[in-house]
Amino acid sequence: MGGVEAEELAKLLLARPGMREDEIAAELQIDVKRVRKLLHQLSEFSLVAYDIVIDKELNKRVFRWRLQQEQVQGVVKTQLKRIAERLQMLKRHYESNQLYWCGSQGCRKYTFDEALDKFFKCPTCGGKLMVYDPSELIAVVDEKLAEINKLLE
Repeated sequence: MGGVEAEELAKLLLARPGMREDEIAAELQIDVKRVRKLLHQLSEFSLVAYDIVIDKELNKRVFRWRLQQEQVQGVVKTQLKRIAERLQMLKRHYESNQLYWCGSQGCRKYTFDEALDKFFKCPTCGGKLMVYDPSELIAVVDEKLAEINKLLE
């Protein structure tokens, strides 16, 4: 949800709540427009909130941002559940379909019907489509699902 920049921004607001956008931008050494975009992304998940105050020094309204720590755990759990659902769907797809692949990185895998339509020739690289063994991938998915389930406990 915003990548490394959002993580740095959250750490900063955790350490120093009530900062203005321009102060955050100066501290993180990124453009104030990028800071605003990150703040609005985080506010969509209720991870940050703001108070509007009149800054007598600047003689205008300013937003003072703070991290809503109580929301973080719930948002993270929700995202982990979404990831787990997607991984389960991927696992089911690989388990329930016989897939064909040319073996080239960047080329996609095809179901039997799709491979048959392409005469078992990869449309991307021209290689021969062969049966793909998904057991390695399924094992990795199972590992990730176990990690996620452990975090959700």
